[in-house]
Amino acid sequence: MRTVVQGCSVATVDARMTEHANGHVVVEGGRIVAVGAGTADTALLEGADRVVDGQGCLLTPGLVNTHHHLYQWATRGFAQDDNLFGWLTTLYPVWEGLDEDVVGAAAAAALGWLARTGCTSTSDHHYVFPHDGGDVLGATVEAARRVGLRFHPTRGSMDLGSSQGGLPPDSMVEGEENILIDMRRVIEEFHDDARHSMLRIVIAPCSPFTVSQNLMREAAALARRA
Repeated sequence: MRTVVQGCSVATVDARMTEHANGHVVVEGGRIVAVGAGTADTALLEGADRVVDGQGCLLTPGLVNTHHHLYQWATRGFAQDDNLFGWLTTLYPVWEGLDEDVVGAAAAAALGWLARTGCTSTSDHHYVFPHDGGDVLGATVEAARRVGLRFHPTRGSMDLGSSQGGLPPDSMVEGEENILIDMRRVIEEFHDDARHSMLRIVIAPCSPFTVSQNLMREAAALARRA
């Protein structure tokens, strides 16, 4: 499918910061194939499936969101006056009740908001995996497919519970072996390393106060091999 947007201001954000007060952009098969001043070439216009009049608008590359926790859209407004650790300890028991349906709905809402505000690519650090929650990471992947954003979800993890000096309750953490097995699963199931890929998996243990040193080392080794 070929889409032509023209009649708009275009900020290319290329190395020379090229701008066109009245320009066009042509997208074909998910790739930008032409950018320039004025209207698009006749051949491109004649074969277009869709021509968009961008008069009065500014067209720029999509924004890239480098850090997010999409599932937390479901608990916005909780513990707003707490500091970080107070907020986390308040919400850990709430997040323990999340499942793939709630996470999928929260991810779709958050991704939709990003799309409406100009974001076309996002990462997502997902590190909460309730024992009976189903495939919560898979739910975020499906939400991104529905919304249409390029997605770099991370398979996060926590294995250091409160009984071992960590911050989260023991009921919220996973065993190291199970974490590594599931990390390999999501890479095999979801990761697409092709050029122009819309979906790439990242390995991302959560933090020094929720993850053991050995898991950090093993996860890094797995990421290098993947």
